[in-house]
Amino acid sequence: MYFPPGVRISQYAARTAMAPHSHDAPSLSMVVGGSFLERVGNRERDYARGQIAYLPAGLVHSQRFGASGARQLILAARPSWLEHLSCGGAPLAHSPHRNSPAFQALADRLLLEMSRDDGFSALACDGILLEIVAAFGRTCPTQTQRDGPPRWLRAVRDFAHHNALAPPDMQAIARVAGRHEVHVAREFRRYYGASLGTYMRRLRVEHAAQLLRHEDMSLIDVALECGFSSHPHLCRAFKAVYRVTPSYYRRHAS
Repeated sequence: MYFPPGVRISQYAARTAMAPHSHDAPSLSMVVGGSFLERVGNRERDYARGQIAYLPAGLVHSQRFGASGARQLILAARPSWLEHLSCGGAPLAHSPHRNSPAFQALADRLLLEMSRDDGFSALACDGILLEIVAAFGRTCPTQTQRDGPPRWLRAVRDFAHHNALAPPDMQAIARVAGRHEVHVAREFRRYYGASLGTYMRRLRVEHAAQLLRHEDMSLIDVALECGFSSHPHLCRAFKAVYRVTPSYYRRHAS
């Protein structure tokens, strides 16, 4: 496996804990498996697959890992990345963190390229790392978003996760939120960095990727299972997220 400079994979055993500690250098971390609870100061944050977080140097934190343990991609934060994030308004001193299917897809693409380890792996991985930093910066909370989305918007996100494979129903989503559809759409994009439709489409693609990794289903069955009308429909959506076709992903996913 090819490891880009400053990138490592950390694995944590189930139901273990790490005592309060800090690191000498800043980093970005991406959860690619399992879950854990992190305490930073007097704040507790739940981490699961798709979570990305920035950890400043010297920030004291501790973790408790879940029943499946956890697996993370740790990216040493390059000075050029931090410069771009700071210039874009990311509140790096507050250790911002975000969760999105987009980060799941980017992490999967990075792992896929690392596993290929050919003459183009370094170039491909550098490109994906830049995409990760840009995506993180675009979805990073602003001054007014630092405390996270309101409870009603978190309920909308949970509804989207539980109903991602069903036809989108904006009226049902608005009822869950208790807000007007236009207000729901605007605030969802502001906090989560994507429209509801794009977010749910990414969830479908992520579910398709899981089936491709773990199930022996035909591509058309995967498409229909994930709410796509046809194999070409799945292929277009899948390539928009993973930059490869479903069949290529299945052949190369570890």
